[in-house]
Amino acid sequence: MPKIRHDSFLISCFLGILALAGFFVVAFLALRSPLSCQPKLHQQLIQIEPAGPTEDGADIIYQKILPDYRWSQPVCAVTAKRTPYFVYLDGMLLHEYTPGPFDHGGMIHWIPLPETELAGHTLTVSAPSGELTVLAGDYGDLTLYYLNVNAAALIFSGLFLLLGILIGLLSMGARTAIGVKRLQTLRYLSGLVLLVSLWISMDSAVLQMVHISGAIMYVLAMYAFMTMPIFMIQFYRSMMDQDSRLLRLIYRLHLLNLCICGLLQILGVAQLHQMLPLTHVLMIVTLLSLLRLLVTWLHSAFYRQARLMLSGFGALGFCCAMGFLDYYLWGKRSYLIYFSIGILLLVVSLLAVSIDYVYQEMIKSSQMSYYQKMANTDLMTRLDSRTAFEERVRLSPILKGLCACIVVDINNLKQANDTMGHSAGDELICTAAECILSVFNSLGCCYRMGGDEFAVLLQNITESQVSRALSELELCISRRNLTRSFPLSLAVGHAMGQDASIEQMFREADAKMYQNKSEMKCRAIEL
Repeated sequence: MPKIRHDSFLISCFLGILALAGFFVVAFLALRSPLSCQPKLHQQLIQIEPAGPTEDGADIIYQKILPDYRWSQPVCAVTAKRTPYFVYLDGMLLHEYTPGPFDHGGMIHWIPLPETELAGHTLTVSAPSGELTVLAGDYGDLTLYYLNVNAAALIFSGLFLLLGILIGLLSMGARTAIGVKRLQTLRYLSGLVLLVSLWISMDSAVLQMVHISGAIMYVLAMYAFMTMPIFMIQFYRSMMDQDSRLLRLIYRLHLLNLCICGLLQILGVAQLHQMLPLTHVLMIVTLLSLLRLLVTWLHSAFYRQARLMLSGFGALGFCCAMGFLDYYLWGKRSYLIYFSIGILLLVVSLLAVSIDYVYQEMIKSSQMSYYQKMANTDLMTRLDSRTAFEERVRLSPILKGLCACIVVDINNLKQANDTMGHSAGDELICTAAECILSVFNSLGCCYRMGGDEFAVLLQNITESQVSRALSELELCISRRNLTRSFPLSLAVGHAMGQDASIEQMFREADAKMYQNKSEMKCRAIEL
């Protein structure tokens, strides 16, 4: 493929995918823009701020005297981040929470309030730390509020889900078209993108609106996050002609990390989220190792792909740094958005590289198919060649069912070459091939074995059908000889069998052909 066309295709793919990603981002920003002509949402939603501890070492108190609102389904929503707390209404205990081993840090706890007149009543939440988010209001208003707050996570989750499905479909289509194992590259990329979608949707905890178990969401979010680097490593390993010992080692370390985290969670020694620092360290090591690999690719045949992937890695590295700062220092729970944007930009670059990679593989596959077809086709007669016959014997040496092998040889070809020239001999060979093909093409496979010898393999055929076909071959030759100056004459031998060996039937048919040739010469001498 010319370099200009190659670069143009790669740039077009990248710009097209980037434009699609830009559309979704712009649409997201449009959805987030304020609506000046509509009434303000959540007018009866109250956020309760901490009032401070009552004394040194005491719990943090969240307290609010409820206003005169008309609530139809009043609830108190608490996001506890695995912090124990107590909920009181006018000093009466309504709810008590103690963190469990499978608690989701972002889960929203819904505490129903009495459906009575709440105006003037005091709602109090006490906790040992100030990491709680406490809201009160109608269940419907609170649901809309949390959906609005998690809109970005939902959009990114849906975008990654759509991309993962499309990449998976592209992988299946490319496999059908090419059928090469190296198309695992697309499958690993599809798995990576789907894991990102699962992680975002589970970690945002907004899916609890449809009553999904918080424990299941916690486990899925943790394992999806810890498994993502494995698919990323496999993506790069599938593109390499020679496996990297470093990537193989890091791949096994991530698998070991999964095993250790699961074991510690089962034994109750540590929870999955408490092992995240180790996963984060492994992720940083993975990114640095892949970055080192891409730098070496800049001096290889992959330099165009390496430049594109390095730009995606640069964006991912910056967004991951912001996400880690938010997770460990800022605590604003915006790390999902940082990671999502970084991974999206990386996936765009990887997808552009993957599409180019698949395109190149398709070109190679089509070229190989063409050369294979040329090797298996006799150029003069367009019949299958001796190479194709030998390949058939190697792959499937037995003809199933009632079968037959027919061997055909042209008589007096040397005489035609000597008296009329080799062009006349070639024309005689082509005429014989046309007759053989017209009779046997619908019944089996026809081969030119070399020179003036042909072979036909037939499956699921009876003796009477073979005899009728041989009669049609004689009739076809007779019609051709009406207009020929040098007549075409064929010596034919055939062998029948049941689940028989091709080589054995060929030898038997070849012997009968030579016997038929000798008989025809004797008759010619007698005449």
